[in-house]
Amino acid sequence: MSEHPLIIDFLAGRCQDCIPFMPIFMRFAARFAHVPYREFCLDVTAHCQANLHTAAAFSSDWVNVMSDPYAESEAFGASIHYPPNALPQESGHALEDINAFRTLTPDQFLACPRIAARSAQIDYFRRHNPGNLLICGWVEGPLAEYCDLRGMGNAFLDLYDQPNKVKRIIAECMELALPFIEQQIRAGAHCIGIGDAACSQCGVEFYREFAFPWEQKLLAHIHRLGAIGKLHICGNTTTILPDMIATGADIIDVDHLVTDMRPFVPLLGPTQVLCGNLDPVSIIQNRTPQQIKTAAQAVLAQVPGRLILSAGCEIPPDAPAANIRALADAAKT
Repeated sequence: MSEHPLIIDFLAGRCQDCIPFMPIFMRFAARFAHVPYREFCLDVTAHCQANLHTAAAFSSDWVNVMSDPYAESEAFGASIHYPPNALPQESGHALEDINAFRTLTPDQFLACPRIAARSAQIDYFRRHNPGNLLICGWVEGPLAEYCDLRGMGNAFLDLYDQPNKVKRIIAECMELALPFIEQQIRAGAHCIGIGDAACSQCGVEFYREFAFPWEQKLLAHIHRLGAIGKLHICGNTTTILPDMIATGADIIDVDHLVTDMRPFVPLLGPTQVLCGNLDPVSIIQNRTPQQIKTAAQAVLAQVPGRLILSAGCEIPPDAPAANIRALADAAKT
């Protein structure tokens, strides 16, 4: 396995003339590899083989453990249904009663099946990495995890009505995220992604109060362990992007709803980059290959030398293979 995946070389300035390609393949990878989505979520080998197969076919520069947001919430007691070939469904929140949070020790948490599977996935990637692919682990961010536990509607009401209880529960969850991160890095992850999508819905003040401090702590922990961090908040993050950059994340994902990335480039540190930000549906799925290349050139021009090329969020499962190859070509040629 390469000691320096292409993406790490790019962050370090050792690859001035390259553009890494970092699409989020989940349902697309399962469909492309003919893997039922239930297996993609629950079967370590099926998930990893689908990722590796899809990365090779489309010249992607990474593999990852992403499939759905429910690994942690299931450990805390959420009822998750896994249909044979569709997205998992939460049929019962872990925190229907805010006063009934299930406290777990680190050992109990790390022993939960889907939590333990995360490290097994990373170890599989480590052993089968064909070269310079970045191996990316994942944790739910503070506000996303609280919403997973409580349901978004109740969670956002709690921010107003019971902020101190919310902070206590978030703190307990994130204290368990720290050893979860360490376990994944020990297994071979070069990078840990933090998914905190709910933050695009809460406004700057709530983001700074409930999410930013813990995102910053998680990223500092990742860096202390020698890995890099990726922060993924989909949606319109225009108002919180300066704070997202200030967390210290090495890779900051930017969704297509951020219409101009240029104002944020001066805020980047020497080894920070943006990642994005083509519309997954209206461009990647629905345009022609040539239109996709033109759109990719336009976003690359917004952030010259500081952008990893990707869609703003997950590649849709129905996107034509020719369109994904066109996007890869825009990065590789």
